[in-house]
Amino acid sequence: MFTFRKNNSYLFLNLENLLFITRNNYSTTQHTTTELRNRRVPIQQTSNWINQQKQNFQSHGNFSCRKRNMSSSGKTTQHFNIFDYDIIGFDLDCTLLRYNLQEMIPLEYTCLSNSLQRKGYPSDKLNQPLNLDFLQKGLILDAFKGNVIKLDKNGTILKAFHGEAAISDEEIERIYGSERKWIASSEFIKNPMNTWNGPYAEQMRTLLDYFDIPISLVMSRAVASLNQTNPPSEYRVWDDILAGLFEMYKRENFHDGSSEYFEALKNNPEKYLLKTDPKVIEWLKDLKEVKGKALFLLTGSDISFANFTASYALGENWRDLFDSVVCYAKKPGFFVENDRPFFRVDLEKLEETEEIPRSERLKYHTTYSQGCWSTLKDLLKEKSGTSEPKTLYVGDNLIQDVLCPARFANMDTVAISEEMFVEGVPVKKEVKTVYNSVTSSSIWGSFYKLDDSETIWYDIIKKYSKICIPTIDYLVDLKQLEDAQFYPSPPKTN
Repeated sequence: MFTFRKNNSYLFLNLENLLFITRNNYSTTQHTTTELRNRRVPIQQTSNWINQQKQNFQSHGNFSCRKRNMSSSGKTTQHFNIFDYDIIGFDLDCTLLRYNLQEMIPLEYTCLSNSLQRKGYPSDKLNQPLNLDFLQKGLILDAFKGNVIKLDKNGTILKAFHGEAAISDEEIERIYGSERKWIASSEFIKNPMNTWNGPYAEQMRTLLDYFDIPISLVMSRAVASLNQTNPPSEYRVWDDILAGLFEMYKRENFHDGSSEYFEALKNNPEKYLLKTDPKVIEWLKDLKEVKGKALFLLTGSDISFANFTASYALGENWRDLFDSVVCYAKKPGFFVENDRPFFRVDLEKLEETEEIPRSERLKYHTTYSQGCWSTLKDLLKEKSGTSEPKTLYVGDNLIQDVLCPARFANMDTVAISEEMFVEGVPVKKEVKTVYNSVTSSSIWGSFYKLDDSETIWYDIIKKYSKICIPTIDYLVDLKQLEDAQFYPSPPKTN
């Protein structure tokens, strides 16, 4: 089976930058799937990056406390008007474009399952029909124990599974203590940087978007297979799943045909991608050309994959919708480090080329790769006409697109959460399809709450976003919103 790959000098850095492991002269990393196409960077450079983020986070205060506007009565108030912002940025995947989750999730599961079977895992469990009810965004892996867990905002374990079997309350307390708190997740609650390096990083994996939620079921079935013979004292299934993710999402594999996932999308994009509603496209044009807002697209995807998906969903001239496009942005580091260089992009070959000298200013209507917010802000604020422009960023990943821009870059954020559709939120006519069979789970309960306990992700939405909407379509007609966190209505579990 796949084990750690020897690698003393380099590591891969992911979209969340959650995990870097060095163990007995071997290394592996945890990645979000959108940026498993990253190039390598020196370990020392990454260690400095992690330390900088820790310092930045400490300077911004605790992870769990962000002040909101307070009325004289002491109640939290919310005011949102998109025209208040000088600069407006958008994520691409699952924000400006949506995926057919009913087709994409099974594809992802199949790719990962096939990868594990090639490494010697038995097929009896992995080839069972896909159980969508076991999947939910925001679940967390306890990789060593082989458990999948759901956390509340304080780090308390609300539910847990081993294999595909629920762990009883008594067993949860036996494993994690009477307070039902796992030390790694408690560190994550206090400060996410605490689990991005060192011993906790080996143990914990967060499943934050629709590109990686099948991992919970893949791991659980692999664990169940191992338990049938000789259950290990410490599971290493995650190492083999990570290798499968590299096969699927590494950016070089988009061109060379070695990714089962990329090949399926390239051969049948209409099966997996949704066309963005024309109203959204016209709205973007109006914001940029009529209202004079500085618009930018910031995605973790490499230019090759971003161009493929955006051309299908937004049209061949998708780059013209924005004043600036940045691919392969390596969020959340993009919002934290102030000295990360930009790279040129060859739009004919669809590849990143040379580094841009720091003395060279960025240009409007140009596509770049990597970089940092402070440099991009210097460009975009010229259009705003103010030295301190007010900025909004819209995205679906609650760590990369919501928490980090708010904490580190002083942006307001809009959170995208399709799970709202399960909670009784009205469906706009422009939203042709909802995927409640994917975004709902009778096994795990609501994404936002379980009984009276708020989940960690619900807490992040409340603390770090101005508003939360199901899809980008709901922002098009929303001009102003007073004293509301969710639009058009709160989840029924609110």
